Amino acid sequence: MSLLTVALPRARPTAGTEFSYVLSDGREQILGQGAAALALLPRADMLVLVIPARSLSWHLAKLPPLAGSRQRAALDGLLEDRLLDEPAGLALALAPRRQADGAVLVAACDKAWLAGALQLFEQAGRRAHRVVPELAPLEPGASPLRLRLVASGTPDAPWLAVVDATGVLPVPLGQARALLPVDALDDDGVELLAEPAVASRAEQALGRPASVQSPAQALLASTQTGWELAQFDLATSGRGRMARRSSNLGRQLLLAPHWRALRWGLALALLANLIGLNALALRLDSSVDAHRTQVRQLLTQTFPKVRTVVDPPLQMERELALLRQSSGALSPRDLEPMLSALGQALPEAGHALALEFSAGQLVAKGVPLTPEQSALVSGKLSGQGYAVRQDGDRLTVRASGGRQ
Repeated sequence: MSLLTVALPRARPTAGTEFSYVLSDGREQILGQGAAALALLPRADMLVLVIPARSLSWHLAKLPPLAGSRQRAALDGLLEDRLLDEPAGLALALAPRRQADGAVLVAACDKAWLAGALQLFEQAGRRAHRVVPELAPLEPGASPLRLRLVASGTPDAPWLAVVDATGVLPVPLGQARALLPVDALDDDGVELLAEPAVASRAEQALGRPASVQSPAQALLASTQTGWELAQFDLATSGRGRMARRSSNLGRQLLLAPHWRALRWGLALALLANLIGLNALALRLDSSVDAHRTQVRQLLTQTFPKVRTVVDPPLQMERELALLRQSSGALSPRDLEPMLSALGQALPEAGHALALEFSAGQLVAKGVPLTPEQSALVSGKLSGQGYAVRQDGDRLTVRASGGRQ
């Protein structure tokens, strides 16, 4: 499954805007990267739009459990005093999970800007499957990290994003040291990531080594989050939301490290079943081949003049019939054996008014039998290899293998 991840600019995008993008295989392998106008972006199975870290603000709210239609109104009231803009002009999104104390983290960005970007891509036939933040807050308990520092930008204008469980705070790199706790940079629970252009500046400013991460890798890493920023009235239909949730769950099962054991277990179970089915099929094939070989050997050994074996049971039946004819022996399909068997099976008072015979079939007319007598006659004849059918006073006796 191919994945196209597109970074949205901070200014409202237009059809002529060049978007930075990464094309990947849906996992960690990058298939292509660059910048292109909307019409020239490569096609992919899924499209993910990424909102810049500096376009988002983060807020913690004690939101009571409410239905989806009432959550937005409750959020407007809870965050009204903490937002710089009117809540109606902001797009709000709830975190995938609540915190242990019941509080929920809320992301906010300019609603008109996000709606315009979604509409622009939709008009171009590129409906977004997800909208995610460039940097997502840390999930408590999901990793040993307490703080993540991400340096980006250019050597002339470097930025540092301070990421923790309460949100993401982008600040100029030169001001970052003053905003961090004194012992933060000496903590093993702090991670420093930096783009190549600003890696040395970040190491000098913060006094610790940085792990270099290319802009393409950072853009692709932004998709590894459970956040969905297109919520409430910006979300598509309910079916679209369900599809995104299913897609997110599928991606988590396929890609998330903490599901690796489950993936290996399922793969091993499927492999074991496949091997078992193949082994059983081989055994059955071998058994069938052995049975066919035995039947062919029995035919050729019993009738050595049969050179070509096509249908052993049918050929054996024909050879037996020819042998009986040549020796004058009667077969169970002949009239005399069938009359003898019928006479022995009928009640003492039973008699037939008329008889009709054809190869392997004898019809006796005028034989009225009660259901109990019919069952008794049928049982006696079936033991000698005959099938019986009664239709009124008409009794039909058929030798096994004959036509009714």
